[in-house]
Amino acid sequence: MKQILLSFSLLGILYLLFFLNSYAVKEREIQIILDGKNQSLESSYKAVTQMYRISIENYFKYVIMQPHVIEILRRSLHASEEEKALLRGNLYRSLYPLYQQELVIHGIRQLHFHTEKGESFLRFHQPNENGDLLIDVRATIKKANEERIFVSGFEGGRIYPGFRYVYPIVDQGTFLGTVELSLSYERIVAELSKLLNAQHYLLLLNKETTTDVVFEKHQDHFVPSMISERFMIENPSISSLSDQALKSPLLIQINTLLRDNPRVQKLLAYHKSFSIPLLLEHQGYSINFYPIFTIDDRLGGYVTTYDCAPELVDIENKYLTIYLLGFLTLAIFTFGLYLFLMQRKRIVLEKIQFETIVTSTVNGVMLLTNDGAIRFVNAATLKILGYREIDMLGANAHRLIHVHPQSLDQMPCPIMESIAHHRSYVGEELFRTAQGEHIFVHVNLTPFIQENRSVGSVMIFRNITEEKKAKEAIEHLAYYDSLTELPNRKLLLDRLNYTVAMCARSHEYCGLLFIDLDNFKNINDTLGHEYGDALLQHVAKRLQKTLRHCDTIARFGGDEFVVLITQLGLDEHPSKEQLRRIAHKVLKEFSKPFYLIDCDYRCTASIGGTLFWDNSKTINDILKDADIAMYAVKKSGKNEINIA
Repeated sequence: MKQILLSFSLLGILYLLFFLNSYAVKEREIQIILDGKNQSLESSYKAVTQMYRISIENYFKYVIMQPHVIEILRRSLHASEEEKALLRGNLYRSLYPLYQQELVIHGIRQLHFHTEKGESFLRFHQPNENGDLLIDVRATIKKANEERIFVSGFEGGRIYPGFRYVYPIVDQGTFLGTVELSLSYERIVAELSKLLNAQHYLLLLNKETTTDVVFEKHQDHFVPSMISERFMIENPSISSLSDQALKSPLLIQINTLLRDNPRVQKLLAYHKSFSIPLLLEHQGYSINFYPIFTIDDRLGGYVTTYDCAPELVDIENKYLTIYLLGFLTLAIFTFGLYLFLMQRKRIVLEKIQFETIVTSTVNGVMLLTNDGAIRFVNAATLKILGYREIDMLGANAHRLIHVHPQSLDQMPCPIMESIAHHRSYVGEELFRTAQGEHIFVHVNLTPFIQENRSVGSVMIFRNITEEKKAKEAIEHLAYYDSLTELPNRKLLLDRLNYTVAMCARSHEYCGLLFIDLDNFKNINDTLGHEYGDALLQHVAKRLQKTLRHCDTIARFGGDEFVVLITQLGLDEHPSKEQLRRIAHKVLKEFSKPFYLIDCDYRCTASIGGTLFWDNSKTINDILKDADIAMYAVKKSGKNEINIA
């Protein structure tokens, strides 16, 4: 009786551990699917908004900004209210055919001109409503008017929210105001649907940044969302997406579940991307939330998609089977332990356990002999590698699928070495598919024991190629500037922190140069941002060509570059002179013209520098000293060097 109780106790403990581990693995598999869907949503949204930015910019440059439009705006600068009404009518009649016959058809809901003071001059979607001051309620208009630069992003409005593109209008040095073209969410969805397989879309609007700024008489453009009281949606009479959401029994059921889910409400407050899996009536769904922010970095709302996810049902069914098989397997194992004298029967049960789990797992499994020949492969192996079973069985695994990097070509194969010495091995390797493609896999190799002797090894592997690519891409975006491909501020601070620690041990002088391009704003204002971006890219390349490979060149922000220079020497004065010579070398390179797209452009720089040799200065002190030295050059006339 005692042995039976111990056996059942052991069975219960083992099954609990098995269940917890299986549940964790299942959750990881679900999260991988959700991450993929959310990443697809994010990439597609960015691609669509960038596409519209290019398209709308062409409308602005070549269709809207005609001489007669410029003339009307110029005359309105000093016109009386009566004259402005006439000019507004002329402008409306001039562009209304374009607005109605082309812009609206292409999804541009609003064409809106603003005065140089930030007042509404003409709304083509509501031509009778004008004169209201927008600069204090619309961050895009405020930034475009005050800084006179192009601004784009999602934003609420006095009538409709939208994905806005606001352009400053400058003619012969005179600022005439701004013009805004904006898209409805339906138009964004029309393009998203070409890239995604989502069944439904919805835009949740943050009340604080959208509906709270609407004219009182247009509050009926919005209704509360079913998901959260903090968000609204556009009125179904305006938005077909809202109409579908409020009429679809499926979406009503899903949104009700989301509203009653505390985790969803908590995640909505974090203003980050997330996805929620749901199983309804044997169907799987992934509800994906991607936050969009206004120009002043406040939450504008969430782009929401409702995807069918049959994989969730497959995973749920698979793990229900695994739980059942796990229980049965553990019960058999416990019973076998209780009947320990029946050794051969226990071996058979273990074999059944192995084959059952191997058949249902998503990982590749191979059974290898002691000389590396393949004795068994599961269905997942064939799916991952693309071979037929007949082509794999009996073949040498190392020669058929294993690939050595060239740098390790002369080294012994770790898998074959482990098999030969009956050792376990865990690591990342390169495998070759039937199509000749190389993939990264995570390998777990374990000796296979029968009757107290090794008869080969069991190799379990999974494809991690996409995981590695995603990780590398994320790491690159985190540490490098997307425009110049130079290290960004984060990477610079990491290296500067490391260098300060090294200086504290070696007492060798190092230096920091703070480089600011002179009059950089002029190139953006006169030639355009594409020329400014081209100049920054050329500056980055010239700095890389001029300085040593061991030095760190970083884009600190805007038109500011920082150079971390190491190994200047042990004496202060020679080190300072060497730092000055390096700065002069950079300044000399800047004296040469830069060829930008279709013209030569001359650009000077102001350079400030400082030395450090121990940890008496914090990294903030070092950056501050170099920055102050650079601004001293700015004040004294620019295009010079100041080493503090």
